[in-house]
Amino acid sequence: MSESTVSTPPSGAVPLSTPPGSSRRAAMLHRVTQPVIVWVLVIAMIPLSRLFSEHFPSWSLINNAIVLGLFLAVVAFGQGFVILSGGIDLSVPAIIAYGAFFTGALSSAGVPTVLAIILSVAIASAIGLINGVIVARSTFPPFIVTLAVSTVASALLLGISAGRPGQTAPRGLIALFNGSISPAGIPIAVVIFVVVVAVGCLVQFRTSLGRRTYAIGNSMRAATLSGLRVRTTTVLVYWIAAVAYGIAGVLLMGYGSGSDLNIGASWLLPSIAVVVVGGSSIAGGSGSYLSTVGASLLLTILSIDISAIGLSEGVKQVLYGVVILVSLLLSKVGGRRQ
Repeated sequence: MSESTVSTPPSGAVPLSTPPGSSRRAAMLHRVTQPVIVWVLVIAMIPLSRLFSEHFPSWSLINNAIVLGLFLAVVAFGQGFVILSGGIDLSVPAIIAYGAFFTGALSSAGVPTVLAIILSVAIASAIGLINGVIVARSTFPPFIVTLAVSTVASALLLGISAGRPGQTAPRGLIALFNGSISPAGIPIAVVIFVVVVAVGCLVQFRTSLGRRTYAIGNSMRAATLSGLRVRTTTVLVYWIAAVAYGIAGVLLMGYGSGSDLNIGASWLLPSIAVVVVGGSSIAGGSGSYLSTVGASLLLTILSIDISAIGLSEGVKQVLYGVVILVSLLLSKVGGRRQ
């Protein structure tokens, strides 16, 4: 397979083969309207939360939605990037657990917090590197590869933990979410959220990697024939996704002041749900991280509302499953009409 580079389209959202005429205009219209629709729904859900609790809407609701939405937005960037390339990543829980566990273990061993975080994310991202290499070098479906690698990684972490699965977060990490750090009166979690969104959009739309990912998701055969570095790009996509999951694990540990090996268990379905709700094609080649972020906030607000009326975590997981199914059905209907 050729590894030579060629020029790529100027816009991250433009596929390798751009449809002519009305098809191109329809594609552009979809890319513009999808984020608008999602964000309108987010704004509408804030006053509608009153139906679930008399204490809503409130600044507390908005703040909680941004903080909890931050974790989902980080995880969904990785999952969305993989889906954009035509794959899917089931190793999310294991990689989150690695990021959280090693942050606590290394900091407890005396490693400075910043260095512990960097090393932990690097260790966690190695799982994504393995995913990418196997997916790129084999014909196995990505969901099989990532599930198998995740199973092995989880078993290894269980052995590494040696009966000490629980870890305490370093104080500097806890300070990010306890309100003690508020530059210009703005909670640091909000600042991190804005930075995450900006970096995510930049990577997806304004880098050659993002453009190649769109091209591969649209048609791997066409991308290969055009000389794009398909294998290299695939490896990088899964590695960057794992970096995002590892960072999410670190943030979740700080938010909860600690972690156990199940810290990532509840984030797989939501990471897929917000990507498809945000309008990304599950087959790859189409999607917008800005829409995914909106979907993250939308489902987070809905999750807060569900908790407000006393329903369990199991109900949320059922909701995410239903959301995925409905989104896939609507996508299929829309594809037929097109």
